[in-house]
Amino acid sequence: MIDLKGNPFFLKDEDIRWVEETKAALSTEEKLQQLFFPIGYSANEGYLQYELLARRPGGVMFRAGTTEELFSAYSYLQAHTRVPLFLAANLEAGGDGIVQEGTAFGKQMQAAATGDPEQAYRLGKISCAEGQAVGCNYAFAPVVDIDRNYHNPITNVRTYGSDPEMVKQCGLAYMRGAKECGSAVSIKHFPGDGVDECDQHILTSVNSLSCEEWDKTYGDIYKTLIDNGALTVMVGHIALPAYQKKFNPRHPDKLMPATLSPELLQNLLRQQLGFNGMIITDASPMVGFLCAMDRRQSVPYCIEAGCDMILFNKDYEEDLGYMRQGYENGTLSEKRLDEAVTRILAAKAALRLHEKQQNGTLAPRRENLAVIGCEQHAAWAKECADQAVTLVK
Repeated sequence: MIDLKGNPFFLKDEDIRWVEETKAALSTEEKLQQLFFPIGYSANEGYLQYELLARRPGGVMFRAGTTEELFSAYSYLQAHTRVPLFLAANLEAGGDGIVQEGTAFGKQMQAAATGDPEQAYRLGKISCAEGQAVGCNYAFAPVVDIDRNYHNPITNVRTYGSDPEMVKQCGLAYMRGAKECGSAVSIKHFPGDGVDECDQHILTSVNSLSCEEWDKTYGDIYKTLIDNGALTVMVGHIALPAYQKKFNPRHPDKLMPATLSPELLQNLLRQQLGFNGMIITDASPMVGFLCAMDRRQSVPYCIEAGCDMILFNKDYEEDLGYMRQGYENGTLSEKRLDEAVTRILAAKAALRLHEKQQNGTLAPRRENLAVIGCEQHAAWAKECADQAVTLVK
């Protein structure tokens, strides 16, 4: 059961009515399209219209571009979409994660090196304020992995360090800054990277902790951030054998990433940790996802297993076809499709995107661009860097 009035959605009756009416107005094909979160490559209006909007995705992420490029693209997308879009960016280290002229605050490890979670709050505030200026409403951040293994090629300076308590406090602080800006966060990469030396881009990573160790570290972090209103969770292509075996003693020895694991998505994340929000995969072209099963099967199965949105594509049209085929042959059930679309729309309503669309404020406003790279943000970034250097010395 999805509690639309509870954490993290907190919707009112009129919001729930919008979710239900919008969902009812979507065809089956349009519901399947809402599951996708492709990457955008151009601000050209023809591209935006015929390569993105024509396929009616639930969200889009652009790599960092100029302020004018992103402002133009996001304005056009929100002005011409039937259902408001998630517009996301990797806002892990500052506003430069979305616009080239944005404030480069510093990596998460630098913020943690100050010993003051308030610096993580400033990181979230700057990142999301500058993102919102061009229309970005969704931060693929904070990273709440733990830097347990300094050889790990993915985590290290992207994390808040090796102390789980500092990771937790900084994650909470970043979320507070993002919330003040009206942005969604995506705490990542569940069930937790940083234990092994693997790179999800080239193989499935493994979190080899016991259930008890995981509960005291990663589990405590995720539970705390979930209880404090994290709207979405990004799931990595990371196996967690201890919990996969605990929930399913017959689980095969073959490593299965969390993105394709009902044991981790439904038993651990939904039931044990009580997460009621939206689940999105990490980038699906990664080999950590591709090596588990044939893509024709994995694209619809990741939704059936418990994810609500699939991030990026090898080939957008091909993946849409795989999702459609999976729905038609029963790999993706009607029940899971309905749940996923409900959570997608509920997350959008939680961000008040439906209200903004109705009152004409969904697209970004040019007067807000002044916040990008402003003096206050630059001063905060310098203070964080100076404080980190002083403590490290």
